[in-house]
This record gives sequence, structure tokens and C-alpha cells, in this order.
Amino acid sequence: MKKKKLLALIGSVCLIVVLAALPFMAACAAPTPPPVTPPPTTPPVTPPPKVEWPETVSAICPAPAGVMYATLVGMGPVIEKYTPIKHWVVETLGGPTIWAPLMKESKADFANHNQADILMNAFLGRGAFAEPDMGPMPVRSVCGGHTYAFAWHTIPGTGIKSIADLKGKLVYGRMKGNPMFYDMAEAQLASVGLSVDDLKGILTLASIDEGARDLIEGRVDAILYPITPSAVMQINEAKGECIFLNLTKEQADFVAERMPGYYPSVIEAGDPRFANKSEIRYAICYRCGLHVRADMPDEVVYGVTKAILEHIDEWKDCHPQAKYYGPQYHPAHTAAEPYHPGAIKYFKEVGLWSDELQAHQEKYLKLQEELLKKWGR
Repeated sequence: MKKKKLLALIGSVCLIVVLAALPFMAACAAPTPPPVTPPPTTPPVTPPPKVEWPETVSAICPAPAGVMYATLVGMGPVIEKYTPIKHWVVETLGGPTIWAPLMKESKADFANHNQADILMNAFLGRGAFAEPDMGPMPVRSVCGGHTYAFAWHTIPGTGIKSIADLKGKLVYGRMKGNPMFYDMAEAQLASVGLSVDDLKGILTLASIDEGARDLIEGRVDAILYPITPSAVMQINEAKGECIFLNLTKEQADFVAERMPGYYPSVIEAGDPRFANKSEIRYAICYRCGLHVRADMPDEVVYGVTKAILEHIDEWKDCHPQAKYYGPQYHPAHTAAEPYHPGAIKYFKEVGLWSDELQAHQEKYLKLQEELLKKWGR
């Protein structure tokens, strides 16, 4: 009996030991889990360098009067209000042959001028920019504004009714610091088989006011100049009508093909942009616009572009042509040299950038890069 009790006690103890050991045995039998790999350490994000906005920037135009000067002055308060720029300084130094080299030396910031072939010549180092000390210039477009129409002006009584009639006449067809005038004179004369040598003389114009006065008083027979309403109204009042020399469609196409960036257009009589009394058929037109040196920080150019175009109502009254800088007039177009990345950023944000503009951009940036290598730069 005692033996049975002892065996039962031993059995109970063994059962208790087995039951207590089961979790340990199960743990030992389970596969060892893989070691836990700690998450990778994320490197610290380096913030982009803070852009140092210039307190003062220069904005250059050719002459101290007219639309280009007025629009630059009108932009100033808006730029100073909506950007960190404190001083928007307008300087009247001349055309691109003066301010483009200054941009190359970082001595000029912005410029207001046409967006036709002269800026492409500057960008590509052609024409007046093919000189050894010139070459392809670091200029970029910001935005386009108002339209100009380049035309020969004359008055009744001169006997001049077409470009062919300019043979043997004394004209204004040059402008200091701006080769586009002479280039345009050559192109329009060539459209009828003439050259500047067929003229009695081709003079250099200081200002359209001087030219209008000399035309009225008979010291010259004709003026080649972008149509400016104030001068036209002065001639209209003195001589009854400022007469513009019409081109045929074939002549206009000849000029436009020879001078990329210009386009023919029919201007209706009484167009307030030009004060013309009669219709002008196939005037050679181009747009004016704002340009900037290529190394200007993107944020600065973006801010200036945004201020100008989004607050046009605050400065458009500075000149009747200023309103044409508004976004509804498509300030980005392929007649200009490539756009600055800061301007492109704004145009993309507001849906004004296109595949056509991007293709234009890539084509001419690549071309300039190839040309700079040839120039050893």
C-alpha cells in the first residue's frame, strides 16, 4: 500500500515537472526569429541656400522718353512694393550693343527693349555682336509687352508713295547704339531691289521728336522708325497726315524671312496704338519686352515677373501701351531669346508655358552653348 502511494507521488511530481517544462521546451523547439534591422538613418536635409535679393537693380532703356522709358518707370513702384528690391533704378544708356555687354560684366540687371532679331543677334553673337570683344551674350527674356510697327514715315508733297520711291532721297535710317534700324533699312530697301547706296544719304537719328521736326520742316524726306503715336500726331497736325509706306505681301514676307522675330501685319486706320489715319498694309511688326542678365537668381526674376504681370492694373496707366504687358496678351512667345528660368517658373504656374516654347528654349540654349565653345568661352 505504501509502495503504491509512493509511486503515485513520484508520478505526480514527474507530471508537474513535465508540465512546467513544456513552455521552455516549446520555446527551444521554435525557430529563431531573424534579427531586427534598425531603420536606416535619414541624412539631414540641407536647406537650399537663402537667396540674397539685391536692394538696388538697374533697368536700362534706349532713350529718356517714349514707351520703353515710361513702362520701366511705371513698373518700379510695383516691383518695390511686391518684392524685396528697394530701388528700381531706370537708366537711359542706349540699345543692346551697350547694355548687353554690361550684363555680361554683371554691371546691368534688366533692360526694356524689343524682342525681335536684335536680341537673337545678341544671344547668338551675330551682326553687331560678331565683333571679337562681343560674342554670344548672356541675356534672357523675362516677358513680352506692347507691339511696335517698323515703317517708313513721310509727308505729302515729297512724291514718295512706295519704298522704291526712296531712291535718291535723304532719310533717317540709323540710331546710335541700336543696329536694328540700319538692318531694317537694308532689309526693306532690298525687298524692292535697292540698297542704302541708292539713297542720297542715310542719317543717324537721335530721337523721334527730332526726326519728326526735321521731316515737317523739310530737312529729310523720310524716317524709318517704330510708329510712335506722339510723333505721328505731331506730323498729322503739321502736315495733314503722316504717310506710311505700304509693303506688298511679297515684300513683307521677304523682310520677315530675312529678319526672324518680325512679322507682317495689317494695321487698320485709326488704330489708337499708332494714331495712323490710313490703313497700313503689311507693316513689319515686333514686340517690346523686358530682358535680364542670365545669372540673375531665379527667385529674383520669378518675383519681378510675378509682380509685373499680376499687378498690371497698378501701373498700366503710366503709358497707353503698358497694358499690353498683361497676361491676357500672351507675354511668352517664340520671337524672343530664351527665357530666364525664373520667368519660366511663373509662366508654368499660370499655364502660359507651352511645348512650342519649351522646344524653342531647348533649341536656342543648345545652339548658344555650341557657339560659346567656338568662341572659346
